[in-house]
Formats: sequence, structure tokens, C-alpha cells
Amino acid sequence: MEKDKIIKLTKALYKVTSLFPEKETLINSIRERGNLILSFLILIKNKNSFLKEEELKSLIFKCKANIEILLSYFEIAKALNWVDPKNFEILENQYKLILKDIDKQKKPKPKSKAKPIIKKEIKEAGFSLTETQERVLSILQGNGKMMPKDINQYFPEVTARSIRRELSDLKKRGIIVSGGAGRNTFYEMNSYF
Repeated sequence: MEKDKIIKLTKALYKVTSLFPEKETLINSIRERGNLILSFLILIKNKNSFLKEEELKSLIFKCKANIEILLSYFEIAKALNWVDPKNFEILENQYKLILKDIDKQKKPKPKSKAKPIIKKEIKEAGFSLTETQERVLSILQGNGKMMPKDINQYFPEVTARSIRRELSDLKKRGIIVSGGAGRNTFYEMNSYF
């Protein structure tokens, strides 16, 4: 969900809670959760800027937990009949959509399993490649720098060790290059190709 839509949703949450009886404690509880969700979503949306993978997972977990709590607050408020239930249905639907968006965002979407297009230079150099190597190259061409664990997600049917072997072979032949060290090692296409 885009930042503007998230802010608009939070404003709608404030409008609906302003219709509650004065001094009702549920007003603050709902608004606090809405503000937390807003801040988590903005950070999640900007994940590439400064968050580590573990921090991103933690934010996603916290965001989902706060949405679940907020949805239960809506149930309480609906039962108290302070506001037209349609207002809560709209808010519930929007927050449930956010949950779905977050779940989609967690898992990288593997590219099509169609035969990958390997650059002309690789074919002309006379390299014979396995099907897995062709797929790895296609993935690297589409995504740029990638860590082995990210590449592994595109190959649920192949062991991580086999993927490492394929990467090592491609690196020895100069088709791909690596950078970083240890767990921070990444691979990318050799700029020649």
C-alpha cells in the first residue's frame, strides 16, 4: 500500500473514533494501534534504504500483530454500537488488504520457469551450461546482485549445496563474479556479459 493511502486510512480511523463517546479509552487504544501500523508500514515500504533483513522481518511481524489487535478493537466497538457498522467494515477491509500485501511482500516471486534467455556473448564464448546454470544466470540478469540464500528461493527442488556448486562453477568460468565475504557474499553477472 502506498504511503498516501496509509495516511488516508489512518485519518479515516481518527474520524471514526471521533464519533465515540467522549473520554472513551478505546479511542486512544485504536488510535495508538493505527499510528503504530502507519509507522511500521512506512518503514517496511522503504525497506531497501537502511533495514537489515532481520529488522524487516521483525517490523512485518509487529505490524501484523498490531493489525490483528486493531481488528479485535473494531469488534468491540461494533458491539457497543457507537458508530454505523459500515464504517468499521470499510476499515476492516482496508487493514485486511494490508495484511495480504505484507504476506505477498515477504516472499520473493520467482521468475517464470520458462527457458531463460542467456546473453549472446555467453553462447558465443562456447560455454555449455546446465539448465540450473541457465536459470541462475537469468535470475542474476533480472535482479542484479544476489546472495546465495536469495537465489536458493528460486530453486525449491534443488539443494542449497547444489546451487553453491553451480555458482562456484560459473564463477570459475568468469561468467559471474562475487563480492563480500562469508554470509555477506553476493553474486552478479560479470560486466563483460
